[in-house]
Amino acid sequence: MRRLHSIPDPNANPKNEPYPWLEEKVYARLRQRTVDLVTRSVDALRKNKQRISLSTVAAKSKELDTECDGKGISESAILDNQEARAYYELYRSWRGAPKKRAKPLAVAMPAPLREVKLGRDEQRVRQRYLRMGKEALVERLITTERTLAEQRERWLGQQDEVLTWRLRAEVADTQLQRFREKPGG
Repeated sequence: MRRLHSIPDPNANPKNEPYPWLEEKVYARLRQRTVDLVTRSVDALRKNKQRISLSTVAAKSKELDTECDGKGISESAILDNQEARAYYELYRSWRGAPKKRAKPLAVAMPAPLREVKLGRDEQRVRQRYLRMGKEALVERLITTERTLAEQRERWLGQQDEVLTWRLRAEVADTQLQRFREKPGG
């Protein structure tokens, strides 16, 4: 069975832009409704000396919304509408203090690995690591892994050497025992 190709609609909007009539009749009216509800809700909360937050404004808008049977507006609608958001932020109760960010430790070269004491204050070490930047932590991790690999290789080499000397000692011990067991030895 052969598929028919769909014929493009000459009235279709190729750029997916809102139709001008939708903008005028629908979107502008909805944006204005959001602004009006936010303004009325914030003003009512201020009049009653209540806390002004996204959730209290959204809840109050449900009480004040007579147009849509108490539907109100959502918190995201407040944040997405620039005019409504500006009015809300003007009167909101929460005033965020600027965050004090810990100054990252400037590390140009990876710090040489020092001897780690077993009883060190790990909470202090954790805080120091948290202040370090990602690059410095990555460099430190790579250096630590390289050092660990080198130490493992050295340890394995030493274990091979110990095994070799042990085998030689066993052979020498066996030869000594045979020498002592021989008559006249």
